[in-house]
Amino acid sequence: MKSKLLLIVLSSVLLSSCIKDFTGTISDNEKIDLTSDNYIYEGDLEKFYINNEIEIIDAKIKDANEEERKELMTLRADLKQRLALIIDLAVIMKTFPIPCDIPGGKCVPVRFEYLIFDKNVVKVNSVFSSVDGKTTSNLGKLNPLPGYESELQYAYLPKTDFGKEILIEIEKLDKDGFKSSYSIVLGN
Repeated sequence: MKSKLLLIVLSSVLLSSCIKDFTGTISDNEKIDLTSDNYIYEGDLEKFYINNEIEIIDAKIKDANEEERKELMTLRADLKQRLALIIDLAVIMKTFPIPCDIPGGKCVPVRFEYLIFDKNVVKVNSVFSSVDGKTTSNLGKLNPLPGYESELQYAYLPKTDFGKEILIEIEKLDKDGFKSSYSIVLGN
């Protein structure tokens, strides 16, 4: 009887200690240790996407007629304005490690666990897939980033093997009701 009772207690402790592995969330008491290998700032992803779109538009402008050129210039101006609104993470987190080579788009962090967002994002839907289309993970809920609660938030990404390339699709809503979405491929 004592052994059954001990087994039940031990099983309960074991299951409750592993509960975060099943829910994909982190308790408020847990310390988040950001390294250059485990996070990406979503604003950097969006900057990379917008800059690529601007390059595509610039190439199209060269061959466009007057009416098309006007439309493309308007679109380019809108993208430039959107780019200017993205908060620079280095201004907020002066001492944090810089994520791997995002500006070159050549990197998937080795232990990618966190996606960092600015405080203006209120809702996010994000899908992470291998480039062959196999969905590997979805983001959890947004949580205030300890030490930067008034400026940044994070979403925990359950650990998954992404391989050398990953397709990230992000759809977000900011506090002003502006919706934006984009997708980007990171990797070699």
